[in-house]
Amino acid sequence: MDTQETWQARRVLGRLNPVCCPRCEEPLEAERRVRERQSASCAVCTRTLPEVDAETAEAALEQLKAQLSAAEVAEGKARDLRDAAKAEVEQAKAAQRTAHAALQDVLSVSGAHHKLRELELRAAMLRGQLAATGLQMRGRTPDGGPSSVLETAHDVVRQYVEAAAKRLFPVMDAQIVELAARFGVQNLDSVRLNRAGHVNAVKAGVGTAFKRLSRGDRLRMRIATVIALLRVGATRGVATHPGLLLIDSLAAEEVTEVPARTLIAELQALSEELPGLQVVLTTAQPELVEGLVPGERLITSSGEHLF
Repeated sequence: MDTQETWQARRVLGRLNPVCCPRCEEPLEAERRVRERQSASCAVCTRTLPEVDAETAEAALEQLKAQLSAAEVAEGKARDLRDAAKAEVEQAKAAQRTAHAALQDVLSVSGAHHKLRELELRAAMLRGQLAATGLQMRGRTPDGGPSSVLETAHDVVRQYVEAAAKRLFPVMDAQIVELAARFGVQNLDSVRLNRAGHVNAVKAGVGTAFKRLSRGDRLRMRIATVIALLRVGATRGVATHPGLLLIDSLAAEEVTEVPARTLIAELQALSEELPGLQVVLTTAQPELVEGLVPGERLITSSGEHLF
């Protein structure tokens, strides 16, 4: 028992690592610590350390070996878990690449907008031919020919428009929600954009009319909608925007600095994605554009920026 208690006390005291003499407070040289390990002389008093009982040392070594063995087993298990996690990550990456490739294939073969354009041109030509005959467009001619053709063409065009809307609008809705949240719109669950341009928002689980949103949220939602329209239109080949976007006094509509800088960075990224798009933005707060906009795109007057 004395031996075990002595050994335990020595283990506790041996963990002490004084940095100076407890009496004179002079720092201990590094050479003393080296000699303590090499020749078993105490780094504090320089006396030779007492020898450890052989049986006690053997027991301590056995205990350390058992701890080392358990640590090696734990390390092996951790390594196996790491390898399994890496394999799962690689599988997930492969699945993501496959899904992305499939999506790009679907987008590349989608020719609905080309058919819609052809039908619109055909309908316009039929209207011109009907006007050239001198007959009224409303009502049917005596033989019912041109008017029936025009109505049929209108129905076909409407069907294509509705089918295209079912594909386009869900994609735009998702982008609007993601962009609006980044621009600072709080608690926005979803939006549903329709062909009339109405943005039906759901905030915190409650349907909210656009006019009931704050002025700042309305501005964020408008810009998010425009960006989504432009990006989806460019992806699907629907070119209907004139190529000019004007935004006046961004921060005047309750927009704080961080969301404003995020919004400006997104607009700049959009202009780089779409070379045919020009974005003109005015602001009286120079800090909103510092570091975001190249100097050659800034027009400075009396401390106010226009770019």
